[in-house]
Amino acid sequence: MEIRVVATIAAKPEFKAQVTEALLEVIEPSRQEVGCLQYELHRDLDKEGAFVFYERWKSEDALNQHNKTEHFQRFAASLEGKLDELTIRRLKTLA
Repeated sequence: MEIRVVATIAAKPEFKAQVTEALLEVIEPSRQEVGCLQYELHRDLDKEGAFVFYERWKSEDALNQHNKTEHFQRFAASLEGKLDELTIRRLKTLA
């Protein structure tokens, strides 16, 4: 069953450029994964240094595999200590 992810990320002001670079670098390798249906990064127009990922995965297993990939692990490690906010919501369609 398809699963969706909405991840809200807000960089600490002094790390905005580094966080932005890391976010952009994880997109293409993630889109190449077999279970990835959609992987989009959005910039929050109302909050400087804030971003939202919108992702669609074929299944929860595909999402779990994504979280274990080298590029995602490297991405997650690169954000350590650089964020004011990280909220991850995993969603399934109801109707």
